[in-house]
Formats: sequence, C-alpha cells, structure tokens
Amino acid sequence: MFAFCTGHVVLLDRSNRIGARTLRRLSFEDFTLILALCLITAVGFPSPGRSQTNYSEMEVKQAYQACLDGSHRDPEAKFEAAIAWRDEGGGPPARHCVALALFDLGQFKEAATRLEALAAEMPIASAREQSAILGQAGSIWLHTGNLTRAHTILSQSLELDSNDPEIWIDRGDALARGGEYWDAVDDFSAALDLDENRLDALVFRAAAYRLLGVNDLAHDDIIRALELDKDNPDALMELGAVHAGLGNFDAAREAWLRVLSVAPGSRPAAAARQALQRMDVKVE
Repeated sequence: MFAFCTGHVVLLDRSNRIGARTLRRLSFEDFTLILALCLITAVGFPSPGRSQTNYSEMEVKQAYQACLDGSHRDPEAKFEAAIAWRDEGGGPPARHCVALALFDLGQFKEAATRLEALAAEMPIASAREQSAILGQAGSIWLHTGNLTRAHTILSQSLELDSNDPEIWIDRGDALARGGEYWDAVDDFSAALDLDENRLDALVFRAAAYRLLGVNDLAHDDIIRALELDKDNPDALMELGAVHAGLGNFDAAREAWLRVLSVAPGSRPAAAARQALQRMDVKVE
C-alpha cells in the first residue's frame, strides 16, 4: 500500500494492519465480554471430516477464535457459516464474524458499517472493546479512501481508549493522506509514546517530517527505524526519499538499490525501481 507522501514514492506494507492485504485481526482476549453477551449453548465440536466450518456447532470460544483467526481460503463459506451462526442466536460474536467475512469478500463499506453498528449496540461492553471494534471500522474506511469517515470513527475509537498505538497510526495515516502533516506527526508521536519500537510509526512520521521540510527529524526517525531492522524495505525506501530531498542522490540510489537486494519482487522493490528510473538509473 502506497503511503501518503508525494514526489518520491514511499511504500509501507504494514502486514498486521489494514491495507492491500487483510484486516488487522483482534485477539480473542480483546472480546471476553462479547462472549459473555452471547447466549449460545455449546453443542459439541465439528467432526474432523467436515469440509465446511459450522461455527454454531462449536463451543462459543472455539467458534469465535476460529473466526478471528480467519482462513481466507474460502471467504464465501466463512460468510455463510457466520450468517448461520448469527441466525441461530450467536449474538455479538457472530455479528463480528459476519463483518470480518464481509471484509474478506471485499465488501468493505458494508463491513465497516456493520462494525460501527456492532460497537454502538453493545451497551454493557467495556470502552476498550467498543474502541477495538471502532478501530477496525475506521481502518476499513481508511482502506476505502474515505478519509473523512475514517478520521471520524478513529477519533471516536480513541475517545473510548487511547492506549492502542494501532489506532493512533491509522488516524495519523488518514490525516497525512489529507495533507494534515503536523496533526499526523502528533498522532504518530502518540503511538510511539505507547510503543517506542513501532517501526511503521517511525517510517510514517519520517515521511510526514520530510514533506514538511523538517529533514533532520525525518532522518533521525529513519535511522531509529533502521536500528530496529536494518533491512526493512519500507524504512530503506524512506531513507532514499530523505536523501533525495536533501540532494544526496548517490545515497538515495544506494538505499533504493538496497531495497531491490533485500526484498526483490516486493511492492517496495517496485517502488524503488520507479524512484531509480526517475533518477535516470537503469536497473535490470
């Protein structure tokens, strides 16, 4: 997924978050109260030979965990199983499962809308649980490019619980894509206050600083990121962009060639080739 910056391409493939790959998954422990709201009586476990998941025949905890883990091999079967579970009285866990299945089917707006409704209709859920559900909805709106809705929902999530760095990063991403770079810096900084080793927040903040012309701080963040992972292709991409912005084209070329070396065939590598071509460097 291409990040928010313009000019030299910066690409950030955040494998545990929303983007071109999959919805970030929430742990089962995040939703113990949701299970308490569910009135299903477990009737046993599915037989080993059964080819299609049947959540309603599992114990509630097992069904919910299976849905959260989410196999994407057959999203339609997962959706049908989730609908059946909901219709048989699965309650909030089943409704959450339906929304996740819709995401896997590419029905992003419907998934986000259902997650918003679920968060609003869990009156005895904790603030943390409601925040987590809204965080997923906001991430999906971000994925669809609806920056206004993403910012609104992510802000609601943070009002409920401001201790999840993922949500700060997502809102910062939405702000940055809208050109609100200083506000984005504040959100990325909030995420780093919670977890100073969040490499994605460092790369994003570096890009925001660079676009604001604060190249020394951009460089500092990228050096910190590379200290965490010296071969991270996203950090190397941004390092090249920082160098190019300062006119250090040899150093930029070296960083982008390093991307091709450590992550050939990846999206960062494709972005590196584009950047190198703009510098009139021929790369086989």
